[in-house]
Amino acid sequence: VMTSFKLYTILFCCRGADDSVEKDCFAFTESHQSSGIFQCHVFRCEVHEAVRKVLYSFELAFRSIPKSPVQTDAKLSAGAQLDDSKGGYATVPWDKTSSCFKLRHNLEKQVIVKVVQTSNVDLTLERCFGLLLTPGRNVKHSDMHLLDMNHTPVDDEGGIGGTRTVVGLWDPSHPHFALLNTETQKGTRVFLSVAVDLVVQEIQEPVRFLIETKARIFPQAEKFWYFGKKILQEQFYLKLKETIPTKTLNRTMYEVESIESETWRNKWSSSSNDHHHHHALSSTSPQDEEDDDDTDEPLLSGSGEVNKECTERVLSDWGEVLSRWRADLSRRPTGLRTLIRAGIPDPLRGEVWQLLAGCHENQQMLEKYRVLITKDSPQENIIQRDIHRTFPANDYFKTTGGTGQDSLYRITKAYSVYDQEVGYCQGLSFLAAALLLHMPEEQAFCVLIKIMFDNNMRDLFKNGFESLHLKFYQLERSIEELMPNLFDHFKQLGIECHMFSSQWFLTLFTAKFPLSMVYQVIDVYLSEGETIVFRVALGLLQCSRRELLALDFEGILKYFRVQLPKKYRSEEHTKLLIQTAVGLKIKRMKRYEKDFLAEKEKSALEEDPLVRMERENKRLMEAYLRLELENDDLAKELITSRITLGTQLEKVGLIICSAVEDLRGSRAESSDLRDENHRLLVETAQVKEMCRKEMDRQAQEINAKSKIVADYKTICSQLSLRLENMQVLHKEHVYFNAITSLEENCPVRQPVQCWLNNAPSTNMSELDREERHQVEKGSLEKQIRDLELQLAQTKLKLVESECKVQDLEHRLAASHKELQATKNTWFQKTISTLTTRKTDPSPTVHSPTSTTP
Repeated sequence: VMTSFKLYTILFCCRGADDSVEKDCFAFTESHQSSGIFQCHVFRCEVHEAVRKVLYSFELAFRSIPKSPVQTDAKLSAGAQLDDSKGGYATVPWDKTSSCFKLRHNLEKQVIVKVVQTSNVDLTLERCFGLLLTPGRNVKHSDMHLLDMNHTPVDDEGGIGGTRTVVGLWDPSHPHFALLNTETQKGTRVFLSVAVDLVVQEIQEPVRFLIETKARIFPQAEKFWYFGKKILQEQFYLKLKETIPTKTLNRTMYEVESIESETWRNKWSSSSNDHHHHHALSSTSPQDEEDDDDTDEPLLSGSGEVNKECTERVLSDWGEVLSRWRADLSRRPTGLRTLIRAGIPDPLRGEVWQLLAGCHENQQMLEKYRVLITKDSPQENIIQRDIHRTFPANDYFKTTGGTGQDSLYRITKAYSVYDQEVGYCQGLSFLAAALLLHMPEEQAFCVLIKIMFDNNMRDLFKNGFESLHLKFYQLERSIEELMPNLFDHFKQLGIECHMFSSQWFLTLFTAKFPLSMVYQVIDVYLSEGETIVFRVALGLLQCSRRELLALDFEGILKYFRVQLPKKYRSEEHTKLLIQTAVGLKIKRMKRYEKDFLAEKEKSALEEDPLVRMERENKRLMEAYLRLELENDDLAKELITSRITLGTQLEKVGLIICSAVEDLRGSRAESSDLRDENHRLLVETAQVKEMCRKEMDRQAQEINAKSKIVADYKTICSQLSLRLENMQVLHKEHVYFNAITSLEENCPVRQPVQCWLNNAPSTNMSELDREERHQVEKGSLEKQIRDLELQLAQTKLKLVESECKVQDLEHRLAASHKELQATKNTWFQKTISTLTTRKTDPSPTVHSPTSTTP
């Protein structure tokens, strides 16, 4: 019961006096701050000593109320030294330009970390639990690798504001540090994280301090002539909470509530509300985000999360449009373009994309795809190499040999076989991967074919990318018309359109941008055609014009490669981009195309004829080589077809020989079956005749037995009449005896005496009648028994004859069934067909017509 009350609501507690009747009672007052009600609870204990224990527990609980959190600070300094090949270590140089350390690979290094306590809280640094290192940033604790400790000198150990220095050996040959031991390319840097675990006497768990920095890896023999020395420092703020003291420890103990670094605090303090909102939309934590200027890591393809939530109103609008569209597939319903520009709901994208491409019922292409994936492609090695680079940030394509990579491999290989003029080109796999995320691979292949052929996207890969250069020229002229200041800025810096827009045209923005933006671009692309690519490209430049005007040559290229894709992880930026793109008016594309062709002709006329002929010769040579390859493939296919046909002909010949042998055996078996059929017909006729005779005999016997039965019935009726007569006589005799007895007892005996004198004679006649009746009765009973015996024998013979008749009928039905089965078999029909086709047909044996006797 006591555990149900919250400690912080108890205001007062007391117990009864020892010399009173309340000595085994205690009470406390409880407050309800939200309602302003106070309650007093009184309890009585069965055991008197339990009251003391309860009050003691209350005392300990009130003493252990946690105090307010304590704030303490610590400063962490990290540095690194390289092996100088002289038995010592030299300080690692610091590059001021790129703000990173300069490291040489294959050299042993040592990491030095110095921890200084800067607050006045009495904390004792007992020892170092471990020094850890790992490549990368924002890493998990489990990704850190423990370094071997070299030595641990301590300054002012155990005092307030004590300092501890930790040194760890960094073995460059360890596989965990392979990335930090690989030479970096020019202009690139790698991140590394250093952590130190300290054991503090006043804190129960070890405390980890983590610091991140950047580095460049140079060859072992690299010389650094101008460099600076820098020690990386970071200020940490620990928020501690005092814990409940125990009997064994007399000092105050704490537990860590949070650890914040100065860098992390500065980022949060400088972040605006919009920046926080952007974090919420992109579903990333503050630790995962870095300033765009502080990293050169581009956004991986296939990254980003797509919002699958949709309002009921939008779903109802799409449901109405799709119902009208399915009813009439020949034309698009009104209001469809407006809905598409607002974004297709993710669950409906697969179906809507197929309807927009016009391949929702293309069964012929589906069957063709199943044939194409069985053929070999000369570019399989290139396709297999590019599969691993496509959408590495997406879980569906991340696993090597998984379902996603296998489907992507099949669909790109099938296209390279289907379109042999273009084959496989880099960038095609990104578009196919985006389609595979919304539909099965067969439907994705059909939509890919429609995009490549109907929207003329395959022209970008033909004729030495001539059509792609036309797109660059049109985009450049459009920038000059719509954004002249940005055009002049690009011209002064030497920025050309092909430097940043080639992947935009070749992959439909699928290679670098997040999926949330990619899907909406494909939505409007399938709805409005290839001009939307120019609109989206111009929309990107217009939305980022202010940032681009403030950057130099390298900054602009870095912005297009890194910051611009990361910008559109936000749904707000994506919606603004689509609205800007569809609102742009592009009307001079045909004119720009004519100008491009005119300039090309002019440059061709001004070009040296020898150079032009060499280029033409090179193009023809490439076409010749391509045709040679196609010819070799066709010849190989022809030889393979001939070999296959020869093998099939041999198999067919063997099948024909086997069929001829089977036919001969069938003919012999047919002759035997005809003879057997004739024999069965003769036997059937004989059985019918026997059955008819037996049935006639049985009919005669039945008639005789019927006569016997009639005679028996007649005799029985006669016997019944005689029996009735005898019963009448017996009644008269009984009556006579009764009268006689009455007369003998009567007093008037005179009239009767005369009759009594004649009594003997009367009695004699009565005895004669009785004897005669007995004899007749015996003879009749004997005659009845004889008739019953004769009737029983007749019934037995009748039953035997019926059984014989049933047996004969069963045999007759079996003979009929066997005869019908012999007549109706497929083999009999085949034999009949073969006999009718002979030039001199043999006489056909007709089965006799069965008659029912």
